[in-house]
Amino acid sequence: MLREEKSDEKWRTQKQGLGIFDYWRTRLRLLSFAMGLGLLCVLQSGAAMPDDSLGLPGLVNVSCANSNYSPVILVHGTFANARRAYSTVAPVLKQNGFCLYALNYGRQGGYGVNGTADIQSSLLEVTEFISTVLQETGANKVSVIGHSQGGLLAFLASNTPDLVDRIDRIIAVAPSLRGTDRIPPKVSSAHCPACTQLGSASDFMRDLQNRKLNPGGLRALVLATKDDLVVTPVESQFLDEPGVTNLYLQDQFPTLRASHSGLLHVPETAALIRDFLIKE
Repeated sequence: MLREEKSDEKWRTQKQGLGIFDYWRTRLRLLSFAMGLGLLCVLQSGAAMPDDSLGLPGLVNVSCANSNYSPVILVHGTFANARRAYSTVAPVLKQNGFCLYALNYGRQGGYGVNGTADIQSSLLEVTEFISTVLQETGANKVSVIGHSQGGLLAFLASNTPDLVDRIDRIIAVAPSLRGTDRIPPKVSSAHCPACTQLGSASDFMRDLQNRKLNPGGLRALVLATKDDLVVTPVESQFLDEPGVTNLYLQDQFPTLRASHSGLLHVPETAALIRDFLIKE
């Protein structure tokens, strides 16, 4: 009998150990996914530019005063920042006379990572920033360029009461308009609420399925790459609504390869963005 009790106790101990092992294995998988996605964005981003402006070095030409075009707001994606994300696009737009403004949004706490906070909280930051640019510049409208989560925020911002009829056009680069199936359904939201919300099966995304993202028919370009491994399926990035032009980079440049973040760092993308902003 004593031997059987010891055997049962040994089995319970092993079973508990297996449970702990499975728990930590799951946590490590989720952590690896988040770190991998963040590292992907970092590795595929461009080099830093010279510090020639206030706030965000090399990006925000605050002394610009060109009445030919609306001011342009640059909105980065999850785990990113404006300086890295737009280090290729910004110089091209500045050279063509566009006035650029950018922010880093969505930090969890003072030392958090950009773009990880609750999306509604980030949306408030973005809309307040756009309103500030409108007020400071005296412009009637702005244009918004958003990458990944930033593309989603651009469309959501255009639907807020304060910005109705204040956005001229939107360019969404590899946007997570309907989320991504790369995020596990049960991923923890403790350190990255936006990661959970950006999952295609999340409550946040299910709610968006029942809403139009461009009800006003704003001129909008959605630019995607067939090589995207972050926001998948890639075709979910497109928006079948009035005013929206959906374009694969490879439709224009069949042999060109570009990843989710790398899409912002090929000259062809910068040219497509410039041309869409200039187009009457």
